[in-house]
Amino acid sequence: MPSKQESLDGVMDQETARAAPRGHARTKSNISIGSNNPSRPKHNRSKSTKKLDSVYSDEATIAFIKRTLCAPQLAGPEGSRARNIHKPLSELLPPLTSSNQVDLQIYALISIIIKDFVHAWYSRITPDQDFTDQVVHIIAHCTRALEQRIRAVDLEALILDELPELINLHVTAYRTAYNGSYTSSLVADPREIYHAINPHPALTPVPFESGSLASLDQAENEAVWRQLLIQGVLSHVLPPEDLNNPPLRVLVTEIFSELIIGRGVCGNICEGWFICDLIAKLLAILRPPEPDVQQQPPTSPNRLEQFGLLADDSDDAEEAPTVTSRSPVDFISKAFWQIMQYAFLAFMTIRAFFTALSDAASLPPRANSREDSTHDELDDSGSLCQQSTHDSIKRPILGMSLWSCCSHLISLDLQMPWLTTMGAYIQWLMICSSWKVGYTNSRLDRLLSHHIQTKILDPSRLPSILLLIRTNMFPNNSLGPGRVPPTPSEALAIKTKCATAIIAAIPPVVVKQVFAGAGEEEVHRRVEDMLDAFGDAYLNKHLIVGIVDLVIVKLFPELAEQSISSILKKEDGQ
Repeated sequence: MPSKQESLDGVMDQETARAAPRGHARTKSNISIGSNNPSRPKHNRSKSTKKLDSVYSDEATIAFIKRTLCAPQLAGPEGSRARNIHKPLSELLPPLTSSNQVDLQIYALISIIIKDFVHAWYSRITPDQDFTDQVVHIIAHCTRALEQRIRAVDLEALILDELPELINLHVTAYRTAYNGSYTSSLVADPREIYHAINPHPALTPVPFESGSLASLDQAENEAVWRQLLIQGVLSHVLPPEDLNNPPLRVLVTEIFSELIIGRGVCGNICEGWFICDLIAKLLAILRPPEPDVQQQPPTSPNRLEQFGLLADDSDDAEEAPTVTSRSPVDFISKAFWQIMQYAFLAFMTIRAFFTALSDAASLPPRANSREDSTHDELDDSGSLCQQSTHDSIKRPILGMSLWSCCSHLISLDLQMPWLTTMGAYIQWLMICSSWKVGYTNSRLDRLLSHHIQTKILDPSRLPSILLLIRTNMFPNNSLGPGRVPPTPSEALAIKTKCATAIIAAIPPVVVKQVFAGAGEEEVHRRVEDMLDAFGDAYLNKHLIVGIVDLVIVKLFPELAEQSISSILKKEDGQ
């Protein structure tokens, strides 16, 4: 006799199969972005792509979530079960965020964790689903609290200023470690040099060999760091009655610390090939979709050409003698039209720029951050001065660390120091001089902030990013063995693909100016050399751990004011 779960799976599979012929639109999976042409006919798609679409489509995802998290609602009488099957998730499960599409992807991740981490042992004890419902409601409470805190975070400063600063420090420490290890006859290990420059208690001591005593000590310190971090976060997002429930708190702590941070964030994400693959896919998501180019029908020939009344230009071209020299009139005419084209292009560019600046006058000003923070700013003399204010002024977009990070990544300060110096001088003129064209809340600053908010920080891109995370961390909606690490040749191919995606995302004019005089192969080689800074998994873990610490402190500034142990003691005392 089939079990309750098997019969429930059969009902959901039959319902999904019946829903497909009715014309329900299947959502195209975003995992193949950048690899499949959207204008390609459907019958040319490979079987593997169709299989992935069937696994990660919205209909299949909803069916998987209902099978895993809504078993009590779907295990009732026949009439109520049929009604619950057709109900949307918003009526069966508590909301996680303010977006249904984001909730769908987050619930898919929760379903994978509950299925493989909770049901694997809890179903052997009892068939009761109340414990699973409690875990889901606790996670929903945490996500709603996190959403409120995310709304209060300055995402512009976090993504364009603070995260690039961490990347800049990582690249500097990496180059110092690998370049400085050859300056002495007693060669030191680059990992040890890097860790001395950029230390972290969770990554101590340096594991020189896998399986050694130092490696085991480092893994233990990393596990303790994850536990303390998640416990400090849960102390601010969990309700008091759930926080005082030790079994529930331990289970949620294990889910977040071991599965999400331990297995996901500090796992394959730290590998160099994974970072290259992730960069390529993110660039594919951020790039605007290519328009569908439909095949135009062949144009009918002109009636004069049809009856042979027009001369054939190809025959004339073959019979005409090759002209090896041009007259001065032709040279002057060509130069004149080139000058006119460049002048028209410059006029249209300047016109569009000033039109955009005039429209930026109606844009709202950027709100000042309400945190007590210290900023390094340039005074009129060009020296750095520190200002600490209660209502600190946001840094202008042109003064953020993103630009210096990009310059450092491509070694522009070493290849073209004059260009770096000129860029820094222009930056100073636009921000700190009497012009203040790019100062905070100027028209240019508001215009740049508006485009960043609408094109880069667009919330509609979040479901695609969550789907990308799910497909990479949990292939086929299961923990499983994960992605098989590629061979060295496959990792090199992934890095080459990432370099191609980076070059394609940069305007050709910028590529031509930055890599002046370099051919296509040389440009690819330089970009691949830039990606070598993310080739060591242990060094990348310093960067990932630093990013996690930064994000947690931004979301929970209380953790920066006092230690996690003192917070937990206060909660236990209450």
